[in-house]
Amino acid sequence: MYRVDDVGPRLRVLVIDDEESLRHALQKALRRHGFAVEEAATGREGAERFVGGAIDAVLTDMRLPDLGGLDLVAIFTETRPEVPVVVMTGYGSVDTALEAMRRGAKDYVTKPFAMEEVIRILERALAEQRLQRENRQLRALVERTYDPARYEAVEREIEALGAKEGAGDAPGGEVPLALREAQRRFEVRYVEDLLARTAGNIAAAARLAGISRPNFHKKLRALGIDAARFKEAARRGRTRELG
Repeated sequence: MYRVDDVGPRLRVLVIDDEESLRHALQKALRRHGFAVEEAATGREGAERFVGGAIDAVLTDMRLPDLGGLDLVAIFTETRPEVPVVVMTGYGSVDTALEAMRRGAKDYVTKPFAMEEVIRILERALAEQRLQRENRQLRALVERTYDPARYEAVEREIEALGAKEGAGDAPGGEVPLALREAQRRFEVRYVEDLLARTAGNIAAAARLAGISRPNFHKKLRALGIDAARFKEAARRGRTRELG
């Protein structure tokens, strides 16, 4: 599991709730797990802190004395959609929490909840955020390495084809299969090039890609690439040179 302590500077969580005792309890639990905490007692104060500060995640109550919870979720997810928002709600308001997720919230917890549950949900949401960021970074490196103009042209052609075949109507706005396969082929080329350049050294390849070693391992598994064959190829090459 992704841990806050693994990434250097403490990540900042904005806690919004009009109940002071709950804010205090959440602050203690979050700080104990390595987070920095910002607090707000109203929706307007929370929105101001979100816009004015470097916030990495939001934990907000759905019932606040001024702004509605759904309005607040909309502000956060439209302003900075990459920041995960977790909503807190009473047992009888789960439908509202589900509506918040449809509007962009990442997850929800029902009151009363265990602090461990909140920590687990936040860590999972931040791990997914980090993986998505690293995947975007890898994608950008692929495009820069392998003729970005041609890559964009291929994407446009596949998207047009997908639209003709009705692929654009896939549930949840999913990327057409043909487009995903094209992206996969480019990623395979890039990752194999990294492994060839580093003689199959996964740690070195991960550094070149600018992503963490565990996520590079995940990428290898997802793409079906065996780093050992690059090590073997490098060993054979050195043997031939010595011979």
